[in-house]
Amino acid sequence: MTKQEKKLLVYRSSAGSGKTFTLVKEYLKLILADPKPGVYRHILAITFTNKATAEMKERVLDSLTKISENLAPDLSGILSKELQISKITLAERAKNSLSHILHNYSDISILTIDKFVYKVARSFFVELGLSHNLSIELDGDSVLEIA
Repeated sequence: MTKQEKKLLVYRSSAGSGKTFTLVKEYLKLILADPKPGVYRHILAITFTNKATAEMKERVLDSLTKISENLAPDLSGILSKELQISKITLAERAKNSLSHILHNYSDISILTIDKFVYKVARSFFVELGLSHNLSIELDGDSVLEIA
């Protein structure tokens, strides 16, 4: 994919159908397609729950570890075929990406929808010159009660 090509990928499926595996595989494809290890900083993955966010981050790190140590032959085979690179190159990129992510963990953007919206809203707070300590209240009834 060139810098001009931007895609939005949406996967719809039912429980237990392998969504997390597919999402992790696609995420890994994006970060391992480029030989530079910081590509993950330009990727946003959004989930519904904190549990799903934690699981996806854990699976990404676990998969990178296993690929870099040649302990994930099935996943390595799929990724090397889809990326059209050797398993050796894939393992090297996985090792470099894993190290980069671990040293810059706060830069990984796998977020819940709520946290993403809050992050966007906070950037508007700064632009409007409002306090950084503002909070977003999603319970309209409690706001009306306080008012």
